[in-house]
Amino acid sequence: MTYKTNPTLHVLLLLSLALVLLMPRLAAQMDGAFTLRQNDRDDRVNLNLQLADGRSNQGRTFDRAEFSDASRIGDRITFALRRAAGNFTFEGRGTMDRASGSYDFAPNPDFRREMERLGFRDVEDKALFVLALDGLTVANVKQLQGLVSDKLDTPQLVRLINHGAGLQYVQAMTDGGFKELPSDEYRRARDHGVSAEFARDMAELGLKLPLDELVRMRDHGVSADYVRAMRTAGHKVGHEELVRARDHGVSADFVQKMTALGHGGLALSEYVRMRDHGVSPDYAEALRDAGLSNVSSGDLVRLRDHGITASYVRRTKELFKETPSVEQIIRLRTRGDVGR
Repeated sequence: MTYKTNPTLHVLLLLSLALVLLMPRLAAQMDGAFTLRQNDRDDRVNLNLQLADGRSNQGRTFDRAEFSDASRIGDRITFALRRAAGNFTFEGRGTMDRASGSYDFAPNPDFRREMERLGFRDVEDKALFVLALDGLTVANVKQLQGLVSDKLDTPQLVRLINHGAGLQYVQAMTDGGFKELPSDEYRRARDHGVSAEFARDMAELGLKLPLDELVRMRDHGVSADYVRAMRTAGHKVGHEELVRARDHGVSADFVQKMTALGHGGLALSEYVRMRDHGVSPDYAEALRDAGLSNVSSGDLVRLRDHGITASYVRRTKELFKETPSVEQIIRLRTRGDVGR
């Protein structure tokens, strides 16, 4: 039996085959919306990219020179960001100081293959998107592999970059003495705000600490400025005392004000104790103005614990016709002999 070929069907089959062959290329295309803003602090620009799925955003700061092919007609602008892992093309309205619109990302298949030769598996388009945005080359990836102690896989590499712990950060930390750590340790340190600069500042202040302790100090708000201020206030102490003081709200300003009121030269633990019991500079000054001078820090705590105010002190003075002692005031307050 002989079958005749339907020309129309033949054409449709060829078109379907062409579409199938093009599908990987089309699927590799990623797009979304972008905003570009000049950085307030310098001449660089902040670029934020939102994926078309609406579920994720990526932001970076770039030197203007990193963008190419900029063209502007009226308020329409196009430009590109060409990277080893893939290229971004942008189209929108505005200028290179302020613009918004849409973008496309075309992954580089050659880069994917080179990553696979390095041992990375499942290097999907989203991974290439992150690597491209961070400007990583294959040489950069090799360098990063040599800096961490564990064997990086694709998710770990992407996670490092997304958390701001890419090559530049790991290299800086390595140069600062934190060498060959697991990649998750670098990521954890970055998440907690520990930078190479922070570690260096602390070391210069005599606080050369393990990474875990630097993380702890950062978590508790002990900055290099705080350490310097506390030393200016007369407290050159270890990091444990500084963490405790910071946790209890003892600032250099608190110490200096209490010192000016006659409570200087105390151990840091005494300032912590006063702060914990609600003894503020205002409270100490009010009692002094009411006639209670030369009162120790311990007496201030006792007076505060018993709810004794400056007005109460004045009323006891009227009763005694002179300023009573701390013990007398507390005794009267305990017995309720003088109204609040």
